[in-house]
Amino acid sequence: MPGSAKIHPERWSDFYSAAFRESGDNTIRQLKASVAITVCIRRLLEISQEASSEREQISIALDDLKILGSLCRKYGRIG
Repeated sequence: MPGSAKIHPERWSDFYSAAFRESGDNTIRQLKASVAITVCIRRLLEISQEASSEREQISIALDDLKILGSLCRKYGRIG
């Protein structure tokens, strides 16, 4: 992604946590989950392709966020 700022190594987890902490409007929760997914994917693209604990953590976070997004769409408000 030419010209875009790099994601700080710990920053992706802030977005991940924010999506799960959201307890208000379902639309906001879905939006936060979507943003967190984007940030996680950007971070994965920035780091080495070699196996690392950060890559593993981000992969798990992405799985969690996909489930959260699906549940939000299916059941409306979660929390």
